[in-house]
Amino acid sequence: MSDNAVKVLVADQQTWDSTTAELSGKKGVDLLKAIEGTTRSIVKDSISFESDRNLLGVSVEQQQRLLKAVLDQQWPGIPEYSEEFFRVYSAASRRQQFTRAYVRKALETLDHGFSAFDRNLIHYASLVNDAYDVWYQAWAKAVQGNATAKRLAQDDKEGKVPKAMYNHYTIISMTPDGEYTQASYATYFPAEISSIVSIFDEWIAEMSKVEAEDAAVKADYLDYLKQYRTCLAETDIDRLEDEWRILDEKWMRIRYWIQIVHDIEYGYGDPLRCKVSPEFSIRLQDQDYAAENATISKIQDVMVDYFQKREGPLAKAGIGALKKSLAAIYYLPFQCGVNLYFRFSGQSIPNRSEVRQAEGVKIYFDPVSTAAREESARDLASKVLADPARKDSINTVGTIVWHVAAHEIGHAIYGLDAVKDVIKVSTKTLLEEPRAELTALHTMRLLLPAGLLTEADVAGAVASFMLQDLRRFLMFDSSATRPYTVSAMACWKRASDLGYITLDPSNKVTIDDSKVLAFLAESSTVFETILDAEDRSDGATIEKVLADMEAAETAPIVAHLINELFTKERSN
Repeated sequence: MSDNAVKVLVADQQTWDSTTAELSGKKGVDLLKAIEGTTRSIVKDSISFESDRNLLGVSVEQQQRLLKAVLDQQWPGIPEYSEEFFRVYSAASRRQQFTRAYVRKALETLDHGFSAFDRNLIHYASLVNDAYDVWYQAWAKAVQGNATAKRLAQDDKEGKVPKAMYNHYTIISMTPDGEYTQASYATYFPAEISSIVSIFDEWIAEMSKVEAEDAAVKADYLDYLKQYRTCLAETDIDRLEDEWRILDEKWMRIRYWIQIVHDIEYGYGDPLRCKVSPEFSIRLQDQDYAAENATISKIQDVMVDYFQKREGPLAKAGIGALKKSLAAIYYLPFQCGVNLYFRFSGQSIPNRSEVRQAEGVKIYFDPVSTAAREESARDLASKVLADPARKDSINTVGTIVWHVAAHEIGHAIYGLDAVKDVIKVSTKTLLEEPRAELTALHTMRLLLPAGLLTEADVAGAVASFMLQDLRRFLMFDSSATRPYTVSAMACWKRASDLGYITLDPSNKVTIDDSKVLAFLAESSTVFETILDAEDRSDGATIEKVLADMEAAETAPIVAHLINELFTKERSN
């Protein structure tokens, strides 16, 4: 299917009429969820998308692999940044274009239940999404799969990359004489950025005309969008970091139930793990999870109490940000950019330590992404467990509340950005996610005396945590998920060393719940080793913690899981 064919299908009155009954009576977020479900079914079953479903081949297994990537952002067996990768990415983009076009049509023709201001946010966000998909593909091809990327990866290991090249918002090239040079995104991608900027111009103009119930929210959004446009269009490399920092600050002032989120994450695509990936989204707070949001708030209070008792300078500097942080479960009606390949189940952003300390962070949880990942984790657990029933400990809501919440809240304090001057750039990226995973395990210990979890609850939560890490071994060579893979290897080795995880005579995994508290205690020791080193600005200790985690690859339990689960054709 071509991009134009998607537009034709959406415009087809018969297709629209055949699905509007499923949307009848739905309003607000419920309408957006219904549209996502309707378009998902069409992509999965309609003859209109048959050519996309057959991109990897016509067998059932090949079609299912394609649909996993296109519908659920699960990409095992598809080599990163290969020709096949970009063909599948284009199919995933068409699926999202289809959903976004359906949303726009619903906003034009149905009693949708959104205010004029909210409609403006959703409508123009969908248009920006379309343009970002084009930009992401160009960006990915610029940072991977070429001679510059290969040399950067090697020179980074040897410390030969000039510090100036670690700018978050540039593309690096090589001159004919072999020297590195760089250009801003706007300079390197003139057509793609120009297309996005033109949408922002129209968006800003139209929002200025729209009535809003809260004039202050509208003013904050206009201020934010204007700065966002400035950042995208900036060509002066010396101004890029400051302009995007200002954008982070303006974004933190927006405390509205609908959130626009700009390009903010780095470390998931380029060889230096420092370039911010094209990523844009709109997120709506989901009232279906009000009770869970209340529990997450209690977990945040427990974490605040712990960090307030620490004496180190980073605890004192970060406690205000931790207290001011906003955390909730959100619904994402559509995705674009890097999110089509790597969709976060949770985020704690922005990443700049100076903005975090001044403004706090916003923490988002995505139950749809979490559920999709858990389906994969259950399948993998069934393959490796001696008792397959243990896979039932994996629960979507429980994962968000007891695991992802503390992980993301943990990013709000003691982020490794605070010690970036004493560690490698790659270490900051590779260890930050393992540090946040350790925060989650440490917090599970804290929730026991706080009365939020029983010992049985803890046993189930930790088993779920471990089993979900099986996905990391399935995609063992993924550069995008490498920080999480490092964490998984270290956790499984630690669990094996303590006898919490063992292999039975049939080489099946067994879990000994009687040793779960010992595993958590040892995890807390590693966690506090990192925190103490950060307070001392002890880069050598931090580097050693990461080296020890990466060395876990040779542990027998890790080698066993790689052998059992790794989809080896990814490396072919």
